[in-house]
Amino acid sequence: MDYRMPLYLQLKEMIIQRIKDKEYLPGEKLPSERDMAGAYQINRMTVKNAINSLVDDGYLYKIKNKGTFVVKKDGDKKIYFGNKLSHSKFGLSAIFKEAGLCIENEVIDKGIISGKRFLEDKLDLEKDESIYYIHRLRSVEGNSVALEHTYVPLKFFPDIDNYNFSHVSLYDYMEIRNHLPSEINDIMTVQKVKHPIERIMNIDSDDFLFVYEFIGRDKQNTIVEYTTSYTRCDKASCAYKINPC
Repeated sequence: MDYRMPLYLQLKEMIIQRIKDKEYLPGEKLPSERDMAGAYQINRMTVKNAINSLVDDGYLYKIKNKGTFVVKKDGDKKIYFGNKLSHSKFGLSAIFKEAGLCIENEVIDKGIISGKRFLEDKLDLEKDESIYYIHRLRSVEGNSVALEHTYVPLKFFPDIDNYNFSHVSLYDYMEIRNHLPSEINDIMTVQKVKHPIERIMNIDSDDFLFVYEFIGRDKQNTIVEYTTSYTRCDKASCAYKINPC
């Protein structure tokens, strides 16, 4: 080993090389952190740091209570997000459908709030205007994929609470109310799982999430949606196309 390089980076490079050399095959389970620490005679925390970095870089993914696995690069049904979207592709439901997957929705909280300055700013509302919120857990085949917190101005959707968005598409509803987003601006970051998201999504506290912030505007250029989506890195990939100026 090169003692000028931190141990976790050395282990990370060794694992990457084993993946490239097909010693670890796509979908294969890696030895446990304890076993790897014993095999390489290093601290278990060093192994954990290397594994977490490889998960963050997209080489590995974790399944709670099952272990760490090599990402399948080909033929693996992952959800792909990008920054070139038409209105027909907005929303997880449309993206999942395009990937050939059936999404299941569970409404875990909903209601009307006001006086939240942060949300008022995001939705371009006046002080104390009413906001309708809906928190949904999105799953495929019983496995959580994303947790979405969506906020919309109640003045545009006065009857929204009459609909069950476990079964009804939120965007289908927004379309019949003539406020379907026709443009969405998004910001994506990668964050470690935080409480209580790990409990709600039933994922490990060491996992990482793509965190998307969406602001949707209708054809009148009015802001009609603010959504924060916490999406599992082991279930989704993100691709952005950069156009040179």
